[in-house]
Amino acid sequence: MAVTVRAESRVGDLQILAELRPEQPGFHLYSLTLPNGGIDGIGIPTRIRAEGGLRATGPATTDAKARVLRPAGLDVSLPVYEDGLVTLELPVRRLEGSDSARVFLTYGACSETAGCLPPVRDHEVTVRLGSAG
Repeated sequence: MAVTVRAESRVGDLQILAELRPEQPGFHLYSLTLPNGGIDGIGIPTRIRAEGGLRATGPATTDAKARVLRPAGLDVSLPVYEDGLVTLELPVRRLEGSDSARVFLTYGACSETAGCLPPVRDHEVTVRLGSAG
């Protein structure tokens, strides 16, 4: 999974943008809507959180198109995103005096025919805030 994270100011609001792209063809990132325990214990929901110099002011969102994935040999339907880049947006506020923050990502990906990739839990990325926000 290719992952990039940055802070961006938009019309006075500060956002953390996390871009995730499965690097293997046919693999799909699990949805933000997947329950915490997966479905029948299968799947890991995509999650993002900020610590340190930032605090979330709302839930993470994405405009990626959702679809249902039915892995071969399993009687389960999993909410995932269509092929390609998925950008998560997390609205945040900057804490006074902070010049960096830690962003944590949890994610996984699955294919209809090639199984699932090992889940990644709390992948930490340090984000320099500079003059953003």
